Amino acid sequence: MNTTTNTSSSTTPITSQRLPQCNPEVEQRVLTWLNSGQLLAWIPIISQQNFPEIPLEVLAYADQFQHALRKPIRQPQDLLDLPEGVTGWLLPMEDEDTDVACGVWQGQVYILGIKDSRTGRVQTLLGERDNGATATSAQSAV
Repeated sequence: MNTTTNTSSSTTPITSQRLPQCNPEVEQRVLTWLNSGQLLAWIPIISQQNFPEIPLEVLAYADQFQHALRKPIRQPQDLLDLPEGVTGWLLPMEDEDTDVACGVWQGQVYILGIKDSRTGRVQTLLGERDNGATATSAQSAV
């Protein structure tokens, strides 16, 4: 199913395509954030999956400064400027926690939920984070 949403901050409508494992609640929350015009933040997830060449001790050190890596998202098109293939947390700038992640793969923005690959438990920005976290279901291509 394709959904087109016109945003107040842009003349270009947002077109989203629900993937089979899409979580409609997460998709709607992100579209509401984007339509509201509020400033969002994208924070890279510091993990071996995102940065496989980086030693674990360096990733653990960098993870301490994760909040300092917030990239402002002022309009939907800013999501296309995210680094290719790196999953990050997406949230309103003033919020501290989120269960929404996103990334860009082959020029498409994907909205994701994160589950720990070992426990299967849903992760949040402030929740348990370890090197086993992986992007999983609840995907939507935006």
